[in-house]
Amino acid sequence: MPGRPSPSSRARRTPSEPAGAPARSPEDEWQLELLPYPLAPKVQQELVRLLRTEWTRTDYDWIEAMNGDYSEHLAITSVIARRAREPLATATIHFPRHHAEVAVIGGVLTHRDHRDRGLASRMLELLLARAEAAGCKVCLLGTARSPHNVYKKHGFAWHNGRVMRRGFGSGDLEPRYFAADQTASCRDAHWGDLPGVTLLAAQPLTTLGLDFPRGLFSSRFHPAERCLSNFPVLWYDTVTRGGAMLVLAHPGNGRVFGFGTLTVAPGAVRRHTATVDFTAHDHYLAHLPALLRHLLAAGRTRHVHRFEAWVLAKDGAKLQALQDAGFTEVARRREQVRGARGACDVLLLECAI
Repeated sequence: MPGRPSPSSRARRTPSEPAGAPARSPEDEWQLELLPYPLAPKVQQELVRLLRTEWTRTDYDWIEAMNGDYSEHLAITSVIARRAREPLATATIHFPRHHAEVAVIGGVLTHRDHRDRGLASRMLELLLARAEAAGCKVCLLGTARSPHNVYKKHGFAWHNGRVMRRGFGSGDLEPRYFAADQTASCRDAHWGDLPGVTLLAAQPLTTLGLDFPRGLFSSRFHPAERCLSNFPVLWYDTVTRGGAMLVLAHPGNGRVFGFGTLTVAPGAVRRHTATVDFTAHDHYLAHLPALLRHLLAAGRTRHVHRFEAWVLAKDGAKLQALQDAGFTEVARRREQVRGARGACDVLLLECAI
């Protein structure tokens, strides 16, 4: 049943208890519960209350996720550490419900009054074991850059910027995941693409501007600032505003090789205009025109007649795809973006259909 603890997740005694400490009653012992989504309403309330001790909100909707709105395609499991029945720590893992290869951890939190007791380590062990059992070969997470953190004790290493990476087993997944000449087609994105988009955005892609409207850039241009948040930021700011998010993906195993967004302008008098942006892994740049065609088609079904695109001047493949589709340059902003490797001009292109 959703929201019920795993029988194997009961903890015995907190590591911080001194040797010879008197025996504790069951209510005083730490207990870890694995909670696959969707969650029962009572557990939702407890988890939200705990999350709000650290954040008033995050980049993804807690309630939608806990209600199971994303569960058709995305397997989400939270772990809660309790003492005397009170939830005091949590963490959450996400991986595709089908063809799980990539996992992403987020929402790691221990109540400030109960830190430095090894709770995060014990929660991570449970979640990583769950991901590995599902078939995942790599796990990513985002955290503030620091020389020492609990994630290093569990095999994570700094990957790029704020992103950390941990592999399962021997050999890296990425050379196989992004190998050239796999079947790829465009479709609407769904929440099962969250791990794949996360992995793609963590790569040092040649296309420097991944999604200009949301400030998402290749880690080749600037160290990664977000990890799990990338997908929710793209999804909510496009789909929930009446636009579209597409992925370039393998039709069989769901591997994500690229993505694109159609952002409809706000307000009734501006809904005939939209901004498009798109990117792909270096091995799949030849599919950029197809991504753009699908974005324009999605715009036409929404009665969009005028499209614009903001493109970094150095992104030759994207610029060529736009020009071939009838976009023309209408403005150039000098040194509009400044990354770790210097400044870059940004071009504004427009197309009326």
